[in-house]
Amino acid sequence: ALVNPLTFQQAPKKISPSETFLEYKDPSGFSFSYPDNLSIAKNEASADEYADLLLSSKDVSGSLTLRIADSKLTSLEQWSKLNTGASKEVKLGNLKALEIKTSDRLLLGALDQGILFTIEMPLLEKDFWTKVYDKILVNFSFTAPETAQGNTSTLSSDVSFEGEEVVQ
Repeated sequence: ALVNPLTFQQAPKKISPSETFLEYKDPSGFSFSYPDNLSIAKNEASADEYADLLLSSKDVSGSLTLRIADSKLTSLEQWSKLNTGASKEVKLGNLKALEIKTSDRLLLGALDQGILFTIEMPLLEKDFWTKVYDKILVNFSFTAPETAQGNTSTLSSDVSFEGEEVVQ
């Protein structure tokens, strides 16, 4: 592959998340906006999971993982005991959430009606990923889950297809 010599000259330039956002809508009933210079890989959710998404960048190391799954936990305090680190209360959309910073990652947990929402961000390229994380927290919202009938099925295939095209 040919290498553009300009690439090396631009190395010190900090890469930032794009200011142009795409909206991700999940058929299980939530949506959020994310910078358009990221790609989303949708991992196969297990039986007790509703979503398992990985946001990544081809230019920046690190990632952000969002998982939504059934949980036996009854409180965020129980979740926080599973993860040691400094915690603070934040919001995920309209949900109360706890943010825990460990030595190597940032974790977020929110619990709603037996469903645990987690976001995990390794502390690589922290400046870049913290901006992405903050953006997702601010505009995370719940939508009505899609049904098999009507024209909503075309929307869900567009979303998952787009994710498949981007990931290589």
